[in-house]
This record gives sequence, structure tokens and C-alpha cells, in this order.
Amino acid sequence: MKRQFAVVMFGWLLVCATTLVTAGEAKTAEAVRKTAQGGMLVTGAIEVNPDGSLHSYTLDQPERLQPVVTDVIGKTLSSWHFNMSAPTTEVVKTKISLRMVARPLGDGRFSVAVEGASFGESGNRDEQVSYKNHQIQPKYPREAINGRVSGKVYLLVRIGRDGTVQEAIAEQVNLDQYGTEAEMDHFRKVLADASLQAAHHWTFNVPTKGLEMDDPYYVARIPCTFSLYGTGTSEPKGYGKWQTYIPGPRQTAPWVGKALANQSPDAMSGDDLQTGDQRMQLATPVGGA
Repeated sequence: MKRQFAVVMFGWLLVCATTLVTAGEAKTAEAVRKTAQGGMLVTGAIEVNPDGSLHSYTLDQPERLQPVVTDVIGKTLSSWHFNMSAPTTEVVKTKISLRMVARPLGDGRFSVAVEGASFGESGNRDEQVSYKNHQIQPKYPREAINGRVSGKVYLLVRIGRDGTVQEAIAEQVNLDQYGTEAEMDHFRKVLADASLQAAHHWTFNVPTKGLEMDDPYYVARIPCTFSLYGTGTSEPKGYGKWQTYIPGPRQTAPWVGKALANQSPDAMSGDDLQTGDQRMQLATPVGGA
């Protein structure tokens, strides 16, 4: 995996992670705090040659990215290779979102790496899954609000041919605060349950054209954000800024499919659903060979 070390160029990331615990639990919670990491989403586009090698890439707003970030991205993407789903003679272009991660090493040094990637090109609506109507938003659990807990839930949803949700799981839950392992597990479940409760009321348009129109079901990844902004917390940082969070464990489902299984939940940008890019799958490690 390609990494690069940087000396205090974006400050001590972990001071932003607030605690859920009392003084008596601080020692146990401190072990959890050490799993916190600085995250940044970088978006852009890539072009892939017919043989699966990287043709080129572009990054959105590169002027807002630190040199260490663009350098690591360049070294990492140059080693990528893709398996193409079908033979082609044309260069394939798709959108990309990268999850950059910075971890403290001590003495003011950080490791910076690409640790997640998400691919997907918006195309003809008739050929893709899309929301059918205005969706019921997850209700922010009162327990989480009272506990000053915020985070992001990534759902995997299996959608039937009638556009209803057949099954859903919380694939990953990242929190913005830290506590003991038991407290973290509890609040991950609280946010996950709220998201799943809303998801079972959602309906979708399914493909009526294209290669996927006759599939028995469709799978989408959908993020649900629980933010305390507006109730006393600071405004989320913008593009090119590091944000601290505690990553949760990832689980999967047997029906997820290669396109989404090959991609990272917390690498997706925005709050729209994603079905992945069926045309290709990354064959090399996301962090580089």
C-alpha cells in the first residue's frame, strides 16, 4: 500500500473527536479514541483503457487539495488495474470518489493513504435504479440527540422488480464521537435501526431499458446522515478539509453483487443512492500495489 508521511500540515486531527464517556471510563474510551482517523473525500473522474489499465484521471478542485494528497493519489492510481465486465475497444470513463485517510504516527507525523474508492457514472434514468417518490427521512433518535451523537449510516438495500425494498442491512456506521466499545456499539445500532426503519418505506424506479432491466432484483447503497449541526456544533468542513470520525466495522450481504462489494461504503460522496459501475471492477488493492 502506498503511503506518504507528512509533518503537522493539517493539525492534530483527533482533538476534534469528542467523548461520550465519564472520567471513570476514560481509560477504556482512550483505546477507542486511538482508532479515530482523519478522513477526506476527493472526487473526480477516471478513464480506463480496454485492457483495464489506467488511461488518465482528473480531480475536482485540485487547488483546494494539499500537495501530499494529490501526490498520494497520483502514485496510487498509477498502479490500478481493472477487470472489465465485457470486451470493449473504447476507453471507459466513470466518476470516482476517493476516501483519503490520515492516521497519526506520533511526533507530529501522519500516514496518508487512499483507503477506499467508489465508482459510478450517472446515465440514462431508464437504465438505473432511482428514487420513485420523496423518501421518508430517518428520524433522528432522541437518545442520540440527547447523547450528542452524530454519524453516518451506509445501507445496502435489495430492491424487487416492483420497486419495493425486499431486504436491507446497515453495511457500516461511522460515528463522530468516541466512547467505550459498548457505547459505540450501542449508538451504532441506534442510528442503524432508525435508518432501516425508514428504508423499508422507500420505493424506487427500476430499469426499463439496458442490460439490467431483466434482473430479478437490484441493489443500491444509500447513506443516511445524522448531523447535530444547527444545534450547537460547528459547521462541517468543506471540500479538501480533514474531518475526524471513528470508522465502524463493515458487514455485507450475499446479494450485494460485485459492483458494490468491490467499493467502499464511506468513499461515496453526497447523499444520493449508488449502484456502482457494472462495467468494471478494481482488480488491484485500492491503496496501490
